[in-house]
Amino acid sequence: ANLAFALVVKLAQMQAEQPIACIGISPWLHISSERSMQASYRRFCFDLYLGHSRKVTSTADPQVSPLYADEQLVRRFPPILMHVGKNELALQDVEEMATVLSSVGNTVETQVYPSLHLHRWGSGSHFWAQDSLLRIDEFLYRLW
Repeated sequence: ANLAFALVVKLAQMQAEQPIACIGISPWLHISSERSMQASYRRFCFDLYLGHSRKVTSTADPQVSPLYADEQLVRRFPPILMHVGKNELALQDVEEMATVLSSVGNTVETQVYPSLHLHRWGSGSHFWAQDSLLRIDEFLYRLW
């Protein structure tokens, strides 16, 4: 999902046409500097994502952390739908991005599911994965 948001940011920076929508399933949209096990794991993952010892950008780059995008860029984002599990690391990112998008008048919809991770198949998660896919279908249908 981060790559989808990176594309949206890049297109906004270029003032290029955006896709009809951006869908984020458990998107990581901000690198937290908080000191916790979860934040430590997040920093480890993003260090790898940035290229580890061959980094070409920083964690403050809005293409890496879309929550750092300024208001002008955010206004150029397409309608956005984000789904996340209530116990996921990405929950705070989704809530913060929804607030940012709403504050500039962008179309944004979020859904927080009771399962740990939306599309992990296991006991009880099948229903939530199906619900997520149906909501994505409905969101895109309204936009087309």
